[in-house]
Order: sequence, then C-alpha cells, then structure tokens
Amino acid sequence: MLAIINTILPVYILIAAGWLAIHFKLFNQAAKKACAKLVSDFIFPALLLLQTLTTDINQILDVRWLVAFFCAMALIWLFVMLVGKFIFKQPINNIAMEAMLCAFPNMGGMGIPFLIHIIGVSALVSVAKANFVVSLTLIPVTVMLLQLHMDHGRGIFHIIISAIISSIKTPMFLAVIVGTLINLMGLSKIIPAFALNTLHTVADSCVFISLFTVGLALHGAKIHLSKRFIFNLIMKGFVCAFIAWIITLIFHIEGNSAKELIYLLAMPTATIATILAMKWNAEPVEATSTYLATTLLSIFTLPVLVYLLG
Repeated sequence: MLAIINTILPVYILIAAGWLAIHFKLFNQAAKKACAKLVSDFIFPALLLLQTLTTDINQILDVRWLVAFFCAMALIWLFVMLVGKFIFKQPINNIAMEAMLCAFPNMGGMGIPFLIHIIGVSALVSVAKANFVVSLTLIPVTVMLLQLHMDHGRGIFHIIISAIISSIKTPMFLAVIVGTLINLMGLSKIIPAFALNTLHTVADSCVFISLFTVGLALHGAKIHLSKRFIFNLIMKGFVCAFIAWIITLIFHIEGNSAKELIYLLAMPTATIATILAMKWNAEPVEATSTYLATTLLSIFTLPVLVYLLG
C-alpha cells in the first residue's frame, strides 16, 4: 500500500499545485486556456509522435486491443444514452453530451502521467491507440449529434463529414497517424538525432505540465447535485472500470495491455468533454460538476484499482 501511495500521491500533489497557483493569484484565469493549448497542441502530440516512431509497429497495430477498447467505450456510451433517453428523458444533445462525459476518459491530463508512473513509458502506445479510436468514433459522433440538434437545415451527410474532419485535424490525432506511417515505412531509423532529441525535450515536460494544467482547470469549478450527476459519478467512478475489465476477459487481453485498457477507461472525465459541453451549451453545469467530482473521486478509486490489478 505504501508503494501505491508513493506512486500516486505525486499525481495529486501536482494537480493541487495548479489549483493553488490560481488560488493564490500566481496565475490568472487566462493561464487555464494557455496551458491547456500548450498541452493539447504541443506536448501530447510530441509525446505520442515520439512513441509511435520508436515502438514496434506490431504493438501499434494491435487490432484486438483497438477493437476491445472501442467495444468497452461503446458499451459505456450506449448504456448512458439509453438511460438518458428512457429514464431521464433528456433531449438528444444533452444525452449525447452526458454519454461523452462518461465514455471519454482524461487520457492526456491524467492518463499519460498516471500510466508513466504506474507502468512506464511503454504504456503510452496504448494512449496513442486509444486516442486514435476516440478521434475516429466518439468525438465525431458526439459533435454530429450536437450539430443535428442545433442545425436541421444542413444535410446530415455534410454534418457527419464536418464532424470527422474537425476530429482528425487535432494535433494529437495527426501525431499518431504521422508517427505510425513513418514507422510503417521504415523511415524512423533515418530521422536525425536532433529531431528526436527535440521531441524528447518537449515530451519530458509532460507529467508536470499536464497535471498542473488539470489543477488550473479545476479551480472555480463547482458541483451541482442532481440525479443525473450522481448517475454520471457512479458510471465514471466505478462502472467504466468494471466494463473495461469484462471486455479484457472477453477478448483475452492480459498483462500490462489489460491494465492499460482498464486504467484508461477508469480515468476521470476528459477536459475536452467539458470544453465541448460549454461550446455547444449542452449540459455545461453537469459537465463541470462531473469533471470536478470524478477527478476528486479518482483520489480514492485509482489507488484501489491499482491495488486490485496488482
């Protein structure tokens, strides 16, 4: 247990440092957006590009793992959609947003530094694969449903294509694709040392800056209690990890690959999901509440999960 505490406690100390930096006015509110953009557009892409360039291509193109992650995420998404439709009786935009809040884990801000601490840098290949799946499925589908609710005048085909394009244009997705293609063509060995050293320099700052940024984002967030909030909290805090574990058994995924899949889906709600909720005005209060509560709850759930998974 002491080893688990020593491994996980630094994660939350760095998050607390970000929160305190704004609380004591060492940073202003504008720092939230600047740091978030720095992490999502530069640090994470550099880290994912580096890993996809230098990892065995067979590990990256692990179809069984990709399908298993997609199935686990899709089950979570579908279950939340059905509950929102038939129990809470919400409109489609709210249902889609809450499904994304539960199915989209914080793979960057929490997942990357957590997996580095628990498993090692090799676990980042799973982050790259998971990001690939999310960018091609969850994000476009959610954006499409939000857009359909707001704009009935445009053709559905145009909306679908726009949603997919906006998703695959993200730097993290492009980094995974570019790195995989270079690796697949066998060109990674001829990349100059200075280029790899540059990527290493950027990537090495990931753990501190990403967790610090999570702390910045949490400052000012408030929890709004409601039945849907409690449902989201139970789903994200407990049920998602259980579904992921069941999927690893069904697909016979073992070892660190299974742990990485379970840990990723057990992560708190992604920051980008909260941003999308605010942008589309779809459950922004529920999104902020879920983001804050699931991050705080992970202080207790993640150590338990680490203990259970060994």
